[in-house]
Amino acid sequence: MKVAHRVLGVAVLGLAVAGVTAGVHAHGGATGIVKERMDAMGMMADSMKTIGGMLRGKTAYDAAALREAARKIETHGGDVLTRQFPEDSIMGPSEARPEIWSDWARFGELARDLSVRAAAVAEVADDKAAVAPRFGMLGKTCSSCHEAFRVKKD
Repeated sequence: MKVAHRVLGVAVLGLAVAGVTAGVHAHGGATGIVKERMDAMGMMADSMKTIGGMLRGKTAYDAAALREAARKIETHGGDVLTRQFPEDSIMGPSEARPEIWSDWARFGELARDLSVRAAAVAEVADDKAAVAPRFGMLGKTCSSCHEAFRVKKD
């Protein structure tokens, strides 16, 4: 159990560093694909908070709700995520960094990892102890992508 708590702590810390637990910043006039991806990121952040809250005991553990939250993340990763970043779509209030397009292979790899790791969380939703380490890996994927490809907040 100590390992699960340590992994969960790493996941929560990673999310905090990435700015996910603070919620999505105001979309400040975003339109088109930029707004669409900001909305999708907000939904994924909410799903991460749902899962994290259950694992930390802030909310009752509900395997079906956890599975649903993980599946939402899974279906927004991979090609769905990369299609939301057409080349140079950093106009307006976008938080995307130009490195997305100069390191497209790495961005695509992280987008695929997001789906795979969210699916892994959903697969074991009935076993809270098994969810924690998988959720930790999912959180690390989010953090890695945000560190490399998201504008850092002050």
